[in-house]
Amino acid sequence: MKTIILAGGYGTRLQPITAERPKSLLPVAGKPIIEYILSATESLAGAPPFISTNKRFLSAFRKWQRNSPFSVKIITEPTMSESEKLGTVGSLNFLVRKKRIRDDLLVIAGDNIFEFDLKDFVNSFQDKFLIAIYDIKDKEKIKRKYGNVEIDEKGRIIDFIEKPSSPKTTLVSTACYIFPKRVLDTIPEFLSQTEKGKDAMGYFCSWLLKEKKIPIQSFVFKDAWFDIGSRVSYLAANRYYLKGESYSGKKSEIINSKVTDSIIFDEVVLQNCEITSCVIDDYCRISNLKLKECLIGKGTIIKGIPGIR
Repeated sequence: MKTIILAGGYGTRLQPITAERPKSLLPVAGKPIIEYILSATESLAGAPPFISTNKRFLSAFRKWQRNSPFSVKIITEPTMSESEKLGTVGSLNFLVRKKRIRDDLLVIAGDNIFEFDLKDFVNSFQDKFLIAIYDIKDKEKIKRKYGNVEIDEKGRIIDFIEKPSSPKTTLVSTACYIFPKRVLDTIPEFLSQTEKGKDAMGYFCSWLLKEKKIPIQSFVFKDAWFDIGSRVSYLAANRYYLKGESYSGKKSEIINSKVTDSIIFDEVVLQNCEITSCVIDDYCRISNLKLKECLIGKGTIIKGIPGIR
């Protein structure tokens, strides 16, 4: 079995924080998201994981790779922007064809952090398409956001709806899959029939289930899981791993300021500020301000009026 981490997206909902860095390399409690995933794969036998990214972020991954303790193989997709991207299913197809893969595949989205034992997940694979499933406990949180699944008493998935407006259950797909090798040949057929569906694995799963009648099994877990796609989910992951504390990067200075539930990157200076639920990128200089629920891009300088916030 080979392992693929899909990290070819452009993180549009987290821009400008992701303007120059891939989402997978964003720090959570000071450690890049992708290193949580790679740590989980260390219990597995086999070749080093593939990381699929794009030309725009290749240099960022190469820089990270030079200092990383993990052995990986980086595969580059020929895209430079959101409008060109291959999408989740398209990226997987590109890598499978490029490397001529004919093995079962463990496929993980590069913005997922999970705490279930990946070895247990792999050991539960019985030559059927397998998806890690999480009970989010609230149908409202699923609406137009997650892949919603329905399972029977034996854990077989009987329905899969991507981003539904009216979820049937509180179960969601967590973008951690095992593809039996026989399923790989169906990917080009699926891509030839859709444009919208290439960017969400859930559409492919639904197509396999309904059109190809290929059985899909669930692996339901209760451990912590974070799908980091927005400021809110990014802060939630950081809050969990730092037990409620904010994160402050290297050489950052927080002077006469209050910082709550926020992520402050490297070499930031905050003076006379009140910062709540914000993400502030490298080299920012902010003074005399009260900020709430903001994403502040790299190198931003904001000066408020002393004594007025």
